[in-house]
Amino acid sequence: MVTNSVVTHNLKKVVQFTPIEVELMQKLRKGDQEALKTIFNSNFEKLYAFVFYEVGQNRSVAEDIVQETFLSAIKSASKFKGTSQIYTWLAGIAHHKIADYYRHANHDKNTADILDWEQINFVVDSKPGADIASSTENKIMIDQALNSLPSDYRKIIILKYVQELPINEIAKVLNRSPKSVEGILSRARKTLRKLIV
Repeated sequence: MVTNSVVTHNLKKVVQFTPIEVELMQKLRKGDQEALKTIFNSNFEKLYAFVFYEVGQNRSVAEDIVQETFLSAIKSASKFKGTSQIYTWLAGIAHHKIADYYRHANHDKNTADILDWEQINFVVDSKPGADIASSTENKIMIDQALNSLPSDYRKIIILKYVQELPINEIAKVLNRSPKSVEGILSRARKTLRKLIV
């Protein structure tokens, strides 16, 4: 697959996006329904999973926010700069929609059984063979620890270990610098370890 590279904001790492994504966004700007369908089908599941866990596994709210995200993306397609992947752009829009939801609804977030347990083991203790999440009790303990994390910490852990986004993409979603994201991720891991161990 041929890719284009763009260096943004003096970042050392290069963001890779495909010419297909650029072409899709150009078509979307022109109102092409097939481009919309392609973007929707290739990003819906991952975006829905991200939103679903951020709104406490509330299906109705997640569906509404994902729908609002795609509607906003259609309306603001001209603002897509092509410096990130389409999913990263959509996740950034969803991030703002989630914040709006909590601001207006004043709900408490709940994070449930969201992480791959191998990833949790890595976050908690990077020693190979450490198996803290092997029992139901430990999974409940980890779930409670995740729920007690500050929102920024929980969100970064989800983006890094569930969505498997690189630091530069997380920075774009959260509108932060990569260094800030690395710092928050480091503190989030330490906090999670302290809560679990």
